[in-house]
Amino acid sequence: MNNRFQLRTKDIGFSYGMHEIAPVGTEISHCHDAYEFLFIVNGKGKYIIEGAEFLVTPGTLMCARPLEYHCIKIDASAPYERYVLHFTASSVLPEARELFETIIAKKQGEDAYSAFTLSESFVGIFDRFSLASSLDEERREPFMRLLLSELIMLLSVSAGETRSVDEGELGARVIKYLNENIDKNINLDKIAKRFFVSKYYLCRAFKKHNGISVHGYINRKRIMLAKQLIESGETASGAAYRVGFGDYSAFYRAYVKVLGEAPTVNVKTSESISEDKTNEIQIS
Repeated sequence: MNNRFQLRTKDIGFSYGMHEIAPVGTEISHCHDAYEFLFIVNGKGKYIIEGAEFLVTPGTLMCARPLEYHCIKIDASAPYERYVLHFTASSVLPEARELFETIIAKKQGEDAYSAFTLSESFVGIFDRFSLASSLDEERREPFMRLLLSELIMLLSVSAGETRSVDEGELGARVIKYLNENIDKNINLDKIAKRFFVSKYYLCRAFKKHNGISVHGYINRKRIMLAKQLIESGETASGAAYRVGFGDYSAFYRAYVKVLGEAPTVNVKTSESISEDKTNEIQIS
């Protein structure tokens, strides 16, 4: 998708914007006769609606109702990327209308949905809105109504879940993700993008919750897995590849640093085992 994209039908308006340098200050406070969903992909700041302020960070979705004055104040220190969706109540499909009414009945502030609940699903739906530009007018409107209703139904699924994700919860979610993907090509950039947070926040939250850095955890877990493979007969280079190291020299250095020895099979001969047992008997 281009850095900026807009698409409009009779009842639905969709726009996407990405700024390498976030615009400074506050957008002009405004209102309109449509509902608005604002979804923050990157950036942080304050969403101000009817005089109330709400902190927005990557993954936050906010809802403004018709005639509610609102604006957003973005921190200029980071890139800013967001999706905006304007729509009328009549554009929501009947199957999702009751769910939509439940969502908009909540007090403002309860409409900030955590990225850790919906992250990739949200982005996937918003991205598909751009596909509507390739459709003729007759098919464009139903397609966008379908996506809007899918989005609302996804929101309703998360309605009962906790939305305020603290550092402890992030640390727990990331360590679960690492354990499930420890043998894959993972790095700080990918993890931060996966959880819609900055690398700085990710590292701080992870170390605070788990007592070790992200890099340290990945290395130690991979080395321990490699040690098990080597002891079961795998070659050192084969073990390095299987646990996610793309470079053997990096694996070797990490192995020695973690375990204090080279990655070689350490199997005792039957003679040395018998000798150990004899010594044990003599000592006792």
